[in-house]
Amino acid sequence: MIVPDFFPSATVMSLIGVGSALAVGLGVGWWRGGGRRGGGVSTALTAPDSLVHALCDGLVVVDSQGRMTDLSPGAVALLGVDPELLRDQPVALVIPALAGGWPVPAALPQHQEHGADPLVLHGVRGDGRRVALEVRIVDLEAGGPGAGSVLCLKDASAQVLCQGLADLTVALETGLDQPLGAAGLAQTLCERVVALLECPLAWVGVMDHEGALRVAGKAGGAAPDLPEIPETVAAAAPLEGASRVPATTSCRMGRPVHLLVEEGPEWARATGIADLVCVPLWRQRDVMGMLCLGWASPVGLTSEVSAALEALALRLGATLARLRERDHQHLRDLAIGAVVNAIFVSDGEGRIEWVNEAFVQLSGYRAEELIGRVPAVLQPGTTDAVELEQVWAAVRAGRVWRSEMTERRKDGRTYVVNQSLTPVLDEAGGVRHLVAVQEDVTARKRTEERIRQLVNYDSLTRLPNRVLFRDRLDQAVHHARRAGQGLAVLFIDLDHFSRINDTLGHAVGDLFLMTIASRINAAAEKADTVARIGGDEFALIQLGVAGPDGASAVARHMLEVIRTPVDLGNHEVRVGANMGIAIYPQDGTDPDTLIRNADMALYRAKRSENEHCLFFSHEMNAEAAARLSLEGDLRRALAQGDQLAVHFQVQYDVRTARPSGAEALVRWTHPTLGPIPASTIIAVAEDSDLIHELGDWVLRSALAHYAHWRQRGCPRLLIAVNLSAVQFRNRGLVERVLSVLREYGVPPEDLELELTESMLMQDVTQAIVLLEAISRAGIRLAIDDFGTGYSSLSYLKRFRVDRLKVDQSFVHNLGKEGNDSDNDAVIARAVINLGHSLGLEVIAEGVETQAQYEYLRAQGCDSVQGFLFARPEPADTVLGNLVPRASGDAGPA
Repeated sequence: MIVPDFFPSATVMSLIGVGSALAVGLGVGWWRGGGRRGGGVSTALTAPDSLVHALCDGLVVVDSQGRMTDLSPGAVALLGVDPELLRDQPVALVIPALAGGWPVPAALPQHQEHGADPLVLHGVRGDGRRVALEVRIVDLEAGGPGAGSVLCLKDASAQVLCQGLADLTVALETGLDQPLGAAGLAQTLCERVVALLECPLAWVGVMDHEGALRVAGKAGGAAPDLPEIPETVAAAAPLEGASRVPATTSCRMGRPVHLLVEEGPEWARATGIADLVCVPLWRQRDVMGMLCLGWASPVGLTSEVSAALEALALRLGATLARLRERDHQHLRDLAIGAVVNAIFVSDGEGRIEWVNEAFVQLSGYRAEELIGRVPAVLQPGTTDAVELEQVWAAVRAGRVWRSEMTERRKDGRTYVVNQSLTPVLDEAGGVRHLVAVQEDVTARKRTEERIRQLVNYDSLTRLPNRVLFRDRLDQAVHHARRAGQGLAVLFIDLDHFSRINDTLGHAVGDLFLMTIASRINAAAEKADTVARIGGDEFALIQLGVAGPDGASAVARHMLEVIRTPVDLGNHEVRVGANMGIAIYPQDGTDPDTLIRNADMALYRAKRSENEHCLFFSHEMNAEAAARLSLEGDLRRALAQGDQLAVHFQVQYDVRTARPSGAEALVRWTHPTLGPIPASTIIAVAEDSDLIHELGDWVLRSALAHYAHWRQRGCPRLLIAVNLSAVQFRNRGLVERVLSVLREYGVPPEDLELELTESMLMQDVTQAIVLLEAISRAGIRLAIDDFGTGYSSLSYLKRFRVDRLKVDQSFVHNLGKEGNDSDNDAVIARAVINLGHSLGLEVIAEGVETQAQYEYLRAQGCDSVQGFLFARPEPADTVLGNLVPRASGDAGPA
């Protein structure tokens, strides 16, 4: 039967059959009609009364002011009150939510409309306990305006409990366990169940491997008296009654047990529990634990509430099982992840449960000797009691303990380990397991102190090295940022230091470096850091710099200190220096940027002809970015080969006016930038790792073209190829060149390698060795740009070279009027005479006018090259000029 929430007055009156004019709404006259007995409440209901009773458990009549005037017997029973004590009292006394005005409290506006759903509100019984009520409010319309209302009450306790248990079940399904472990989940659920059911005890027990039901969570006023193991399923006698072991009985039967406790169990008596409900927790097909609820007095649970409890327990068991598996997997993962080192896993008291083979080998114990025992590594003979207590205090607090410890092997020998102890905590925060990971560092400890010095300090000068410099700079930047100050980073490179090593030996060079390092360190402020960051490179961190002016003063002072002659016994040595400076914060706000920018400024200072000290500028950054981009483009051009080409400028014999050779010159046509100057190509290649690849490409291309020319009838020529400084320092140079010569069938005497004076003077001893090796191989050698460097005549006579090349800067003014022409003529004549005196050929480059040529020929110059005779041209054009009938067939690309 579907009962509407509200009834029209006439309908209710006809149902109850009461003719009184005051009987309206649901009609209250059925308990007034026979007169009041025992306080004015009817004790007998007519047939229509029974019909009303079926619709609700009790009625309360309320006047227009919200005061109670009458209560039905059902309402008296439901609320457990004396009706006479409540007469003319506000209805909010028994239903607090109805406070705040009448006929309908402002807080319940929905009940001003006909047909609204009933409310579920908390009522207060006479003994103070709460009771859930379903409340309908009906106006007494037949009594006229202000006649009051009737409250139809129905006990909703079972409905509320079922809904609350269902909500808990849904919470388990939707992630209540996510932030909690198994114990945390069990504890939270017990607390919620106690609050919902208003019971003095709820506990969750989980069976361990021995069959003991261990309490995983408990709540309620009786919870403190509950023992840790209320019952042991495996030890219970088969015929013991359910009253003695209710949880065990439920576990064994696999279904809920509900009983009134008379004699036992002991844990129930200790907690003052008289009524018990035990519901099993399932893990797939096995019972894994128990949810137990207890009351101090008998309670009646409806079948709906019991079903809701079983559904909750079913979900709880599945969730706890999953969490336990997650914990076990976590433990396994910790162990597996550490197998590369010696590891063991112990219980919370330190008794070993598992060891790996590496630990067996390290400790000297067999695995069976360790399982179940507290290992010697946790009680080392060389670790004092205070330190050991610190270890245990840390792990019991849930912290990972990492330390270096000295342990004792089974044979008594000690060893040193870097050890970490990782506690695995249970749900209550206690230590369930310890995972120990050990790394044997015994051998490493013997050299650790020396390694520490090598890592942070330069072994020669005892100054901080690049690693420590970077760390100091990081600290300095943090300090400058906090203090609002500036700082300067100075990079210092000594000029031509290699000459000291070459001429005086490395021992003298080391002594010189130590002296310069001591001077720089003494000239710096105490708070500053001086470091040696390379062979002849130093760096300085200057604190408290206000700007470039302050850094300039320091830089000038450092240059003066460095330039001061150094007395090295029989030698007095003097060198210059280049400096690059970056200022915090304008040139960078972090160590890496400051280092990069100071290095960039030093690079520009070393390349500059006039400046020895340069501050970083953002234009340098743009240039560096462009240079880096060009480096990438050159790398791709070398890989693809279609942008690069070798052009040749023919050289002529002055006596015969015939071609005597050709210089190979690299050309690069960039797809967007167009032709790139050769000087730029070489500089980019030298600053990167591309110079060997580029030099090899030019050599192979030049010899391939020459070999093709010879096949087409070209007479023998001298093919000149330039070498870079990086290539010249390569110890495999001679073998590589000979290999390419053999590959293309070119005689060694048809190849001339051109080197500059400065290249030869960088390392004179090594240069002499290489030149002799090249000469013995039959390859000719020429010194390019002769007269622009600083070579010594004493070295020149020791260099195994075949030809000197007069630099075009001395040729340019020949034949003109003026002092420059006269000076250049003197130099050109001197170079020619010097070469001939040493038995060397002489060639002049950059010859563009007839007057230049006539002067050179008059001075006895052997060969010339320049625009007057031929420009650098592609290989096919040169071949066509040398062998006219072969024009257009240049051979290799």
